[in-house]
Amino acid sequence: MEKKEDRRIQKTRKTIKKAFIELLNEKNFWDINVIDITERADINRGTFYLHYQDKFDLFEKYVEELLHELTSKIKRSSLEKDLIKKETEDFESNTYVLIFKHFQEHSSFYKPILSFKGGPYFYTKFIEVIKDYYLQEYNKLPKQNKKQKPDKEILIDFAAHAHLGVIHNWLQKDMTKTPEYMGEQLSALLSSLLMD
Repeated sequence: MEKKEDRRIQKTRKTIKKAFIELLNEKNFWDINVIDITERADINRGTFYLHYQDKFDLFEKYVEELLHELTSKIKRSSLEKDLIKKETEDFESNTYVLIFKHFQEHSSFYKPILSFKGGPYFYTKFIEVIKDYYLQEYNKLPKQNKKQKPDKEILIDFAAHAHLGVIHNWLQKDMTKTPEYMGEQLSALLSSLLMD
């Protein structure tokens, strides 16, 4: 009985998120209200409020869900690389390929959000996740290389913003290049900054 209820909750939340994403592709976040979402999802307002406090809560929870999924993929990829103890381009680019695949899978949400339809919230949250990843990579560098590097904070800030810019541009161009190609290109560019 409990499992059926869980599935119903998941289905309702999925329907709400789908309606919300469709609306984001039609208008700005600020122009969307709960009535728009409930009408599109074909649910009543009471049902919406059982799951979310308001559209901001829906947005924040969905962003957190996506970023959790993304960070889990990055951590898994880094762990695999460390376990195999193989620092080849294939393993480095694999992390970037996973990131591009994630953005491709959820492009209907990311494309409008990265066009600033969601305001600065998502941008800031994503930058934090990417900076954390680059900080870990930077800390793995041999000590003698670190002395030759530019200021760590500036380098990581630059890499994270460049990464987001490349993803944004790729989404705006309707992802004409494959995630594999994009991952390899980004890996080559950024590893030259972090590893050379």
